[in-house]
This record gives sequence, C-alpha cells and structure tokens, in this order.
Amino acid sequence: MDFEPLVDRYREHRALLNYSPRSWPNVRTVLWQLHRYLENEQVRDLTAITADTLQGFRQWLFYEPTCRGMARAIATQNRSLARLKGFFRFLHGEGLIVRDPAAALAYAREPKCLPRHVLTPQEARRILAVPDVQTSLGYRDRTILEVLYATGIRRSELIALTIADVNLEDGLLRINGGKGAKDRVVPLTQIAASFLETYIAGIRPQLLGKRQSDRLFISKRGQTMGRNTVVGVVEKYAKLARIKKRITPHCWRHTCATHLVKNAANLRHVQEMLGHKNLSTTETYLRLTITDLKEAHRKCHPREREHGRGEG
Repeated sequence: MDFEPLVDRYREHRALLNYSPRSWPNVRTVLWQLHRYLENEQVRDLTAITADTLQGFRQWLFYEPTCRGMARAIATQNRSLARLKGFFRFLHGEGLIVRDPAAALAYAREPKCLPRHVLTPQEARRILAVPDVQTSLGYRDRTILEVLYATGIRRSELIALTIADVNLEDGLLRINGGKGAKDRVVPLTQIAASFLETYIAGIRPQLLGKRQSDRLFISKRGQTMGRNTVVGVVEKYAKLARIKKRITPHCWRHTCATHLVKNAANLRHVQEMLGHKNLSTTETYLRLTITDLKEAHRKCHPREREHGRGEG
C-alpha cells in the first residue's frame, strides 16, 4: 500500500477545509502509527482494512506505551480515534474505499476528572511577584504571566500573538486561529494591559534589537518564543515562589477559569473567553468550587453550628 500519497492528499483536503495547520502533526502521527500497525499485520490493501482491523489497531495503541513509557489517557485515545475517523471519512468520500471501516467505532467513555493543579489567588500573587521587573527578561516574563492569568489563553495562542492583536485602548486581545481555527477576542485585566503597554513601548524593542518581527513576545535572542521557552518561564517562577504544585501554562488557564467561576462569572462568558466548543467543558470549573461548598456547609449545616456552640 502506497500510504504516503494518501496522507499528502488528506493534508491538502484539510487545508481546503481550513483546518488549523497546527493540528496536522498530531494527525500525521496517528496515521503513521496506523501505517506501522498495518505493515506488521501484513495488510497491504485499503480494501482489506475492516472495522476489526481498526479495532485491533485501537487495542494495539492502548497497550503501546508513549515515548515516555506511559499509558495513553482515555482522552488521548479518543483524540487519536477522531483523527482516524476523519481520515477514513475522507477516503470514503473520495471513492477510494466502498465502506468506511471506522464509522462504527465508538469512543471510550472518558472519566470526568477535575484539573489537578489550580492556583489559589494567594499562590498566583506569589508567583507574579517573583520576576525581576528591573530587567528586560524579568519584565517580559511578568507580562507573560499576567496575560496568561488575565485571559486563560493557551500556550500556542500566546506564542502566536502579534503586536496587531493587542488593543490597549479597549483592553482586549485578539486570538487568531485558536483551537478549531476559531478566532475570538478576550478581555485583559487593567494590570495586564498596563504591563503590556510598558512591554511593547520599552522592553520589546530592547529584546528585538535590529531584528524585525510582528510577534508580541520575543525571546532573549530577538526571535519568536518557542513552546518550551514558555513552559520554562512558567515553571521557573513557580519554583522560585516555592509552589509545590506542578505548574504549566495550562495550569494558568485552569486558574483563570476557576477564579472567574468562583466569583460568579457567567458560564457562557467564560466559555467564550476560553474558546470552548461545548459548555459542558466549561462546566468542569463549577465542580472546582467545592471549597466554597465546604465553607457554606460549615456555616449553614445545623450540626456544624451545634459543634461551634458546643453540645455540653
């Protein structure tokens, strides 16, 4: 089976449908995992691929460890299945196969897990106070942390920001081509807007030097920041603030959403701000308000009040 031309055709098909190019590497990885599996199973023709074949691949993927030697999470397995379904739907639509063998494959039930690491407001303030804003890199890093906390944007969205995406007059950020290739506008806090104003006017030109770039956040070498650089910034200041939790850029996203919900923000507004496709994803943050529930329980339950007065 000449697999590579099929993969190339599928990539062109996705481009025509305006899928985000950032999602392609993950799609391609799954397709080449499938190719490796089919070769091992000596399946050499598209028409020989059945639902049982793909079910076998799914089981193989379940037991195949990641590059870190870990098992794949259920959500990760479902994302792989979705990419597989998209590929075979394309093959069927192009008339390359008579039946779609992936159509009947069902997604696994995902456990409703709460985000494990969310900062308290006090912890967030401790981290934000750490960067040395008297230095160019320290000021840039503080600005990055303020933007992450203010907006809850994803790491990839932060890296892709350009100068033109910043509207300081209205205190807004434009997110272009977010997840699902959807654009949106998110509000900034006044503090984040203030840091951005100073960063753009005085700090960014120092980092940029003689280079030219439209990207908002610049590395110390005057180039676009890499994914690992952003992770390094977040981890560095959490460690210096002696926060014991595992803090990542996505943790700041969870923190922003949780603090908004705890302070009675409308769920629809939070959904729009985070760029969630389904409200059910945003509703996860309602379940993180258990500490508020516990406090209400302590104040209002008759037995708790009796304990406070003493029963003797």
